[in-house]
Amino acid sequence: MKLSDLTTIQKNDLFNTLRISLTHHSSAIEGISLTFGETKRLLEYGMTAQSKPLHEQLVVIGFASAFDFVIREASNSSSSLDSNFIKDIHGILFDKALAVSPERVERPVGSWRRDDRYIKGVDIKLSEPKNIDQDINNLIYRYDRSLNLNEIAEFHIDFELIHPFADGNGRVGRLLMTYQAIKNDYIPPLILNDNRLDYLDSLGNVYKLEKFLDLSIKNSINLVR
Repeated sequence: MKLSDLTTIQKNDLFNTLRISLTHHSSAIEGISLTFGETKRLLEYGMTAQSKPLHEQLVVIGFASAFDFVIREASNSSSSLDSNFIKDIHGILFDKALAVSPERVERPVGSWRRDDRYIKGVDIKLSEPKNIDQDINNLIYRYDRSLNLNEIAEFHIDFELIHPFADGNGRVGRLLMTYQAIKNDYIPPLILNDNRLDYLDSLGNVYKLEKFLDLSIKNSINLVR
C-alpha cells in the first residue's frame, strides 16, 4: 500500500495516530521511561506523568513537535532535505528541555557535535567533528533523488554512522525516515520498542533494514485499518 492510496481523511488519521505512536516508541527505544498511556495523555491533554523526570517529558513533547514539523515539510512539494533542515529537527527535539533543564541536555543543540563519539561495544569509526558538515552534505547529495525503500534504509545507516549530534541521532534519523517515506509515497514506518533489538541488529546490513522497515510500515498500516 502506498501513501497515495489513502484518502485525505485516512492520511490525516494516520498522521494523528503516528504522532503519538511514533513519539512513544522512538523515545522508548532511546530509554525514555514514559509509557504509551503517559505519552498519549501528555500530548493530547497536557497531563504530565507525576513520577517521571520532567526533562524526559519535555523531550517527548519536543519529539512530537519535530514530527509535526517533518509532516508539514514533507507535505510541501517545494521543500527539500538539507543540513539546516536536519539541524532544525534536532533543535526542535531538544529546545524545550534545554530551556527548562539545561543540565540534563547534551549540547550543542541544533548544531553538529564538537567532540569524538564512539558506539559502545561496536568497532565502528564515526565521523570526526571536523568532517561532519562535509559528510552530511555528501550524504544528502548522494540521495538527492526519488528513493526506494532500500535507499531509504541505506541513507539511515549512513546517517547513523556519521552520528552528527551529541545526542538524539537515532530519533533524528527516524524522523528523517518519516520525511523520506512521505516524499517517496511510502507510509512512514512505525518501529516498535518491542522490536528494538531487531532494529539495532538490522543497522549493520541494508537488506536486513529494508526488510525490517517493510514490516514496520505494516505496523503503521494497522493503525488505520
